[in-house]
Amino acid sequence: MPTLIREAGTTTRTGPGRILLTLITPGQGSSGAYTAEVLEAAAADVVFPRGTQGHINHDTEFQRMERPEGDLRNLAVVLLEDARVAENGALVAEARVASAWRDFVEEFQEFIGASIAAQAQVKKTADGPVVEKLIPHPFNRVDLVTVAGRGGAITEVLEAAHVIESRSIVKEATANETGELLREALRATYGAQETWVWMRDYDDTKVWFDVEDTDSSATYQQGYTMTDTAVTLAGERVEVRPTTTYLPVEAPNDSAPNPAAVTENQEEATMATIDDKELAALRESASRATTAEAELKKEREDRAIESATARQATAASIVREAFGEDAPAFVTESATRAASAEDFDAEKFTTSVAEAAASFQSLAGAGRPNGNGAQPIKESAEVADSDVLTALKGA
Repeated sequence: MPTLIREAGTTTRTGPGRILLTLITPGQGSSGAYTAEVLEAAAADVVFPRGTQGHINHDTEFQRMERPEGDLRNLAVVLLEDARVAENGALVAEARVASAWRDFVEEFQEFIGASIAAQAQVKKTADGPVVEKLIPHPFNRVDLVTVAGRGGAITEVLEAAHVIESRSIVKEATANETGELLREALRATYGAQETWVWMRDYDDTKVWFDVEDTDSSATYQQGYTMTDTAVTLAGERVEVRPTTTYLPVEAPNDSAPNPAAVTENQEEATMATIDDKELAALRESASRATTAEAELKKEREDRAIESATARQATAASIVREAFGEDAPAFVTESATRAASAEDFDAEKFTTSVAEAAASFQSLAGAGRPNGNGAQPIKESAEVADSDVLTALKGA
């Protein structure tokens, strides 16, 4: 019977939002020993195809039972190619990192690793378990985990350009890519908790942006350089005042203005700037919008907490009704975790808990006759958490 195994590997960044994952290397792992032939066969059988997902942390036993496909809210990486065998015999694949996790992966690359969760045939031997074959399965994954095992930790950050046949292929950035890279550089440099950064505009050498916190807001100008689709802010930022310029409508051809007759006062009259009072009003308006957005976010979070609390109370009531007041702690904790999901189905959960309770009572000896038949004799039986887990899996 196929067995779910988990082994850790490594990741290497190959460009903006892209990393090279080392899924597993030949040798002894936590689930068994791997030979180079097994990894070559895994590549040939496309055990980890393009599109294979990687989540933040492995699922628990209860989560795998309730949702074997995983939770999309934890999606961190997706393989961009079928896993292949590298020169060192390791199973590797290039992957895209979700934008929400890019800074995290780069910041903690030295301290986290990658770990496979896959179906496999494992043989027990006198020297320990041996992985005979990795099996293709739609729920195979490559997750990011805290402690690396077979394969090590994250290695190094590489340049964005790829080298193929000794020729460096550098992709010219589009205007949208340049803007996104500038936004990332500004957020990384000036953004923080309770500090927000917005890019206003940019040209080939300068970028204009706003920095706002709970007490102040200002507009700045700063130079930048760009090489190989990587942006680096240059020099010190300088506070500036945004201006609005008004230009005259072009005159008809038969009445073209005489530039020599334009006086200095007329030139000054062709433009105007926002005064301090108007600027203060704009900043106050932006501050009110930020406050309203924060209040709306808090209201949504409060509603989510209230909804989760209500679901957990419902789940606890279902468990008490099925198991009684002395329900096993494992069952109570599992019910709380199940009710934390927004798609919690009370009716389906009631059926599952009732079936699990019946299995649990059967394990504990319920329904077996004791004594001489005149009066049933009640006997207690110790039931381990693993027995409850088996009952829940059966349900």
